[in-house]
Order: sequence, then C-alpha cells, then structure tokens
Amino acid sequence: MSGMTSGALARLAFWARGMTAIQDGRMEWPGFSYTDAEWARMRVLAAPIGAGRYQLFTMVNAAIFIAIAALGIFCVFLPLATLLFPVPAETSALKFSALLAACAFLIIGLGLPISLRLSSALVASREMRAGLVAETGDEALAAKVSWQINRIMLIMCGLLVPGILLFIAYDIDAGPIITALKWVAIVLMGVSVAVGALQQRKRSQ
Repeated sequence: MSGMTSGALARLAFWARGMTAIQDGRMEWPGFSYTDAEWARMRVLAAPIGAGRYQLFTMVNAAIFIAIAALGIFCVFLPLATLLFPVPAETSALKFSALLAACAFLIIGLGLPISLRLSSALVASREMRAGLVAETGDEALAAKVSWQINRIMLIMCGLLVPGILLFIAYDIDAGPIITALKWVAIVLMGVSVAVGALQQRKRSQ
C-alpha cells in the first residue's frame, strides 16, 4: 500500500492525464519517458479526470505560476540585480547571465511545485479524489516525475548562460531568430494537433 496523500495522488493523476494525452496524440516529450507498467498506471490514474476538468487545471496552474514568476522577478531578480550591479554599464555579461539563470531555476524550481499543489487542490473534486486509489509504486513514480522536471529545468537554465554569452560575443540580432522560432513552434503545434485529431478519429471509427 502506498503512503501517498490524496493531494499528492491528485497531482500525479493530473500529470498522468497530460502525459497520456500526449501519448494518445502519437507525440513524445523529450526527457519524459516511462516503462509500459508506468504508462499503464498513469492511464488508471488519469481515468477519473475528464477533459473539461483537466483544461481547468491547466488554466488555473498557468495563472498561479505566472503570478509566482512575476513575484520572483520583482521581489528576487530585480532587487538582486540592483544590489549586485549598481552600474549597469559596468556589469559583466557572465555575471548577469549567471544571476538570470540562477533566479530562473529558483523561480521555476519553487514556483512550479507550488502552482501544481495549489491548482490540484483547487480543481480536484471529491468525486475525483474518491476515484483515485493509491497503489505500491505510486511514490516512486511521483519521485521520477519530480526528478524529470528538475532535470529539464537544470538543462534549460544551464544552457541559458552560454546562450546569452554567445549572442553578446557575436552581436547576434535575436529578433529574426525568435520570430522564426515562434513560427516553427506554431507550425509544429498545428501539425501535432492535426495528427492527434486524425489518430483520434481513426480510433473512434
């Protein structure tokens, strides 16, 4: 028998709902791989969560995280930057990018778990919680998910520092690059949604 609380199990269930939706769309999220047994368990956990409730969870989670990120920027990053770099013109690019990466990791590392906790607590209904029954291995699966999230954050924030330095060193205009990446992301998202819808239609026939 698992020793997970109902709140922790609800958070894992919401995560499972999102991951199984990605798998159903024939897509993959790099860095988040699971065994067949873990996929089977996540499908059981995701079963009590309807599409509407999951959409509500994602919106509430996004709103809470954005609020936490804004607090982190105005209450952590900006005060530290002002204290450590009183003269912006004399600020080292390496020091500034290192501070930015550290604050990003801190804000995401603390903010995302908090937003997940609050949003799952607000959105998970009594009926949904009653349909979730903890089993042996759930704690290990939740720990694996937590490690995967922290690993991705560490990689992203670690790449931020050399990325900023390269842009500064070679005086790269990021405007066209960012615009191109946005359009690539939009196209890829549209293709993935279309493929997922087609696969869903084929399964329903």
